[in-house]
Amino acid sequence: MRRFAVFVGRRVAAGVATWLALILLTFVLYWALPATPAFILYPTRDHLTDYQIAHANQLFGLDRPKIVQYGDFLWRLAHGDIGRAWNGSVLVHNDRLVQQPLGPVVYPALRQTLAIIIGGAALVLLLAIPLGSLAGTRIGSRVDRLISTSTLVGICTHPMVLGNLLFLYVGIEWRWIPVGGYCPIHRSATDFCGGPTQWASHLVLPWLTFALIFLALYTRMIRASVSDTLHEDFVRTARAKGAGELRVLRSHVLPSAGLRVLTMVGMEIGTAVGVCIYVEYAFGIHGIASDAVNAMGGATSQIDLPYTLAIVTLISAIVLIGNLVVDLLYAVLDPRTTRETRRTKSVVAGVF
Repeated sequence: MRRFAVFVGRRVAAGVATWLALILLTFVLYWALPATPAFILYPTRDHLTDYQIAHANQLFGLDRPKIVQYGDFLWRLAHGDIGRAWNGSVLVHNDRLVQQPLGPVVYPALRQTLAIIIGGAALVLLLAIPLGSLAGTRIGSRVDRLISTSTLVGICTHPMVLGNLLFLYVGIEWRWIPVGGYCPIHRSATDFCGGPTQWASHLVLPWLTFALIFLALYTRMIRASVSDTLHEDFVRTARAKGAGELRVLRSHVLPSAGLRVLTMVGMEIGTAVGVCIYVEYAFGIHGIASDAVNAMGGATSQIDLPYTLAIVTLISAIVLIGNLVVDLLYAVLDPRTTRETRRTKSVVAGVF
């Protein structure tokens, strides 16, 4: 127990250090970009004076030392404040600056993105485990060839194309389930829809699109793992003791194959966030994708640096927390990971 606690403490400390390093790197790029809030505060963007640029930088605190700005951001981040957007900020009388907090805008979008990723990942595993196990126990058969060929369709199709096809045919042409938009799981007085049923029905197609993209990769990985594990000595020993094929597969083969799948899950979290951007646009969901476009200029063609910094901070947190959870699950399934040695099977340890 003590060894596991030390292992968890080290992983958490390494994850926090990595997150702070990523924020610092983003700040370095933040300062290098030729962007100024003066373009947003003053309507005469093509004829900005040096005074207007300096005045805007002063109002937004960009004239302070860089280390002070970095420390101020970390202090506000520790209190749940991820910054103030340039877009939407206005000057009122007496040069008082009114800024738009990013929390009420970004946090709801983050919840929608996480709903797609978590639900889609669960659907991937629900489909890939039985399909991969079936193909892995029948290598070279018609069932194996059919599963391997069918799952390649998802990985060979662009997420936008796959999402639009499901949107047009399943949602509009056949009208099986609702398409487009997002319904919160807890309905408030200002929401047009909500509740667990409507929340799930609006996310069925995004989940399916997300799952089909990753299905081929995980199915083939489980297929290969099951096929290799079936020839291990401990599997032959279990069969010699009289264990049936179903019990051998459930109790011996799949747990061993699950470690490889868990490793791949940790490696693919960042890719999942990128894929989720296409899924959101295909189904009109306001998630991190919409916020990223708005932060990088959107219709105004002006980069909102605090907005960009907030998006990068949250996405990096998702990736690091996801990898940390995978790393801890790996330690639970394979206690050898927590031993006092430099060698580890965890991919996340290499990332940290």
